[in-house]
Amino acid sequence: QSIADYGKFGHGEVVGMTIPESKVEDFAVEYFKLFGDKGERADPGDKGGEYRSLLGLPGGSKHPAFAQVEAAGKARGMTLVDGKGNDPDTLGKRLVYVYDSNKFPFYQAEFYHQYHNDFLTPAYGKEYNNLAEA
Repeated sequence: QSIADYGKFGHGEVVGMTIPESKVEDFAVEYFKLFGDKGERADPGDKGGEYRSLLGLPGGSKHPAFAQVEAAGKARGMTLVDGKGNDPDTLGKRLVYVYDSNKFPFYQAEFYHQYHNDFLTPAYGKEYNNLAEA
């Protein structure tokens, strides 16, 4: 059985982080830069709903800083829409789903997926990789 296939459950790959409310706009500016001039994620070879571009905010599009997040996206040619769960891939659409993180909370993936090097950048180094042993 494919019980560990998170894509079949409608889940998406994300990074969990806590950002001070006063820095959400700054984060959004940096986040949307990751899509480059073409509005694509760094690894377009990954395809499927589990790789869709998404952003979680408490309250989703009703978050107090959503207008600033949306403006940062629009400045990079991106469109933000409310995520409903189990949404399709965003590849080639310049689209980011915004989820209410109270309704769709972050869950850490399998431990073996943590603390490995990115496939598109230089290695992070042993200090980072060894966090898996901590």
